[in-house]
Amino acid sequence: MSGRVMIVDPVSTNRIVLKVRLLVARYEVVPCVDFAEALGRLDDEKPDLILVEASQLDAGFADFCSELRRGHRQLEIPVLGLGQFADSSARLAALAAGAVDILPKPFCDALLLAMIRGLLRSRDEARAALISDETRSALGFAESCAGFEPAGSVAIVCDDELSGQRFGQLLNGLRAGQAITMTPTEALELRGKAIPDLFVLDARATPARSTGEAVYQLIADLRSRTETRNAAQLVILPAGAATMAAMALDLGASATAFSDEAPEEMVLRSRTLLARKAKQDRMRDTLRSGLEAAVTDPLTGLYNRRYAMSHLAGLAERAVETGRNLAVMVLDIDHFKRINDTYGHVSGDQVLIGVADILRRNLRAIDLVARIGGEEFLIAMPEASAEAARAAAERLRQKIAMSDFGSTDAGALKVTLSVGIALGTADQVVGGRSGIEDLIQSADTALYRSKAAGRNIVTLGQTAA
Repeated sequence: MSGRVMIVDPVSTNRIVLKVRLLVARYEVVPCVDFAEALGRLDDEKPDLILVEASQLDAGFADFCSELRRGHRQLEIPVLGLGQFADSSARLAALAAGAVDILPKPFCDALLLAMIRGLLRSRDEARAALISDETRSALGFAESCAGFEPAGSVAIVCDDELSGQRFGQLLNGLRAGQAITMTPTEALELRGKAIPDLFVLDARATPARSTGEAVYQLIADLRSRTETRNAAQLVILPAGAATMAAMALDLGASATAFSDEAPEEMVLRSRTLLARKAKQDRMRDTLRSGLEAAVTDPLTGLYNRRYAMSHLAGLAERAVETGRNLAVMVLDIDHFKRINDTYGHVSGDQVLIGVADILRRNLRAIDLVARIGGEEFLIAMPEASAEAARAAAERLRQKIAMSDFGSTDAGALKVTLSVGIALGTADQVVGGRSGIEDLIQSADTALYRSKAAGRNIVTLGQTAA
């Protein structure tokens, strides 16, 4: 996962060591000595994540976070604290001021990188929501239901009922959410019942050196099931179980905490996760409203051309602000008319729905997927290099070619996909709607080259950077 990470640390040795670690993991790095330098470079560098040394998390840190929030663009930048604190109250103050998490030193590289990956995934989701909101406003639809946030519901999942009840009482007492206690088995049998907004998975009794297979399986099962996949997950682990924490985050946990942390800190994390869940629910509710019919394709559920063009304008604006590329793909199902003529329109619709589902499930949260014609689709990938866009297109092409979309008298119904890609720099998309249309035209031209070369091919346009 690519991204630009800003480091704020007054000690040059610390900055150098951390920079090397992040460069090896293929992140761009922006080292800064203090908050003044960080703020001065913010507009030019536009980091995706900020790492702050704990010695800097004092009164100046609160001011720094306030400055980050001045513009809604900067609100999306998560801040991760690194280092030790004198006591738990100092950690709580840093979290309350705006740090999304604290990683004590010396830290495990695997856990640091897992936390970064998780925070960048959350950043992509937040940016996708922000751009969608802007697109809805541009199309003339008002944003729904902001304002007071309900406390939310919490399920404490553990085998020790008494321990779960005590933690639930703490959450209820501090108004972090209405909490109930259940076993792991009960958590996986909630079909048809009210689903909690947050699962707190209590794995404190698991040995720190354990592989934690049962915990990992529970995280993955909750994340994969339709009923519970959108719920937040906070995993409480034994003190020092850094490797387990890294694995939990990569499997889909929203956040982790350790048993030696103050209970109030876990409550604060729970509140943050509940607030994020409420925001995501609002976005999903808006898409289920009448707006959905206006901006989505009724057959596939993908966005339609009207929405795609407005959304692309927002992506183009972001490309200009960040100075990063915007990749656009136009994809076409090969010989689709032949499928309709041979097997009927019902089979054709089945193919369109299946292809749309594969495209939707195999791209990032921030990527745009739309159906813009009969058998033609459009994908926009912000902050993507030519190599990344081509790799994504090849992956989609191969998945489509290997999939079955129904059965016929001749066997499984299979299709292939031709793809054209155009890569626009900030200079190329700055022309507003005309610049976007030129970019789509370049991708469309590349698509016709794929068709002419025999179909089931990915072609990168001549204008790509």
